[in-house]
Amino acid sequence: MAEGRVYCVLLSRRAELSRDQFLEIWLGEHRRLMAELPHLVEARQFPSVDPEAAGCDGLGLLVFASAEGMAEALASDAAKRLRAHTATFARSDEARRMPLDEP
Repeated sequence: MAEGRVYCVLLSRRAELSRDQFLEIWLGEHRRLMAELPHLVEARQFPSVDPEAAGCDGLGLLVFASAEGMAEALASDAAKRLRAHTATFARSDEARRMPLDEP
């Protein structure tokens, strides 16, 4: 099996949105946009049980089959649309993003 790559994003909601509004957008429209990423194998979203303690409202994982596929996906037009959408409901400039190796 080819080594996979995982892109992890920790998001916090914009101040003017309630937690319910954030979750509705993130788990709904944003998830549909994530599915448009090329080479995406799996997308997972984990809402924080306690956003105050966690320091974020949720964690998203994008799984790709290869590092090359992840690089292509993150440079794609679909990724540009996804990042623009993120800024409409999350504090995108404060998001923590990290590529991870999958053991």
